[in-house]
Amino acid sequence: MRLLSVLLVLLAGQASAQVIPLPFTDSAETRQISVTVTPDRRSMKGLSADLVRARTAMHQNAEVSDEALRRLADMGDGLAAQRYVRRLIAQGRAVTAASDVAYYSAIAVGAGRVWTLPDMIAAMTRLDPETESRDRIRLYIKVLYAHAWAGNTLALDAVVDFNGEGKLFGALSDRTRAKILAQGEENADGKVELRMAMVLLEQQDLSAEARNRAKGLLEQAAQSRHLGIMTTAENLLALMETKDAPGG
Repeated sequence: MRLLSVLLVLLAGQASAQVIPLPFTDSAETRQISVTVTPDRRSMKGLSADLVRARTAMHQNAEVSDEALRRLADMGDGLAAQRYVRRLIAQGRAVTAASDVAYYSAIAVGAGRVWTLPDMIAAMTRLDPETESRDRIRLYIKVLYAHAWAGNTLALDAVVDFNGEGKLFGALSDRTRAKILAQGEENADGKVELRMAMVLLEQQDLSAEARNRAKGLLEQAAQSRHLGIMTTAENLLALMETKDAPGG
């Protein structure tokens, strides 16, 4: 069993003594920080006659086919991408068409429509790192990283979650780790450090180096002014020490 699973089972046993809020939520403001990664389409330039008609209808809130929305989204129309995602979800295809939901959400979010970010991340959790298109993964990285470094806490959490061996973005590079920690320090709530520690502890075969890094991150999180984050970090550190002790 992964060390994190063991620690969380032990931590849950303390729930009667104190409530540990996991995971922690952010403010609506920090989850809605938006940046433009790719400028949204502002004209009909380059569109075929049928797409001109479809785009006109879309802006008039008239009926537009799924195919037309998809083609407009492929031509860089963020509004069409957002509406196509909502259409897929409304049709109950959030799971069966997870790659399309994630991809077209990324187009919408990259064009500044940050309200689609939760749909993008939810769909990404359903993707197989082995089969997902590398071109699509590069877009997810481009969009998520831009928002994470701008201070969007939802995107930053996702960057932490999708980096790692066997995960969608692959092994975490030293450069990306440094950027995550730098943004975490700027946020100054200890949440990033706690999440990064938990990602490490989730590894199947945790090396001594990774274990020490997790402890260091938990020690940083334990300095948080957020009571829940501080308490969770302190509890996990105490449980790690207990498990490391002879007979633990």
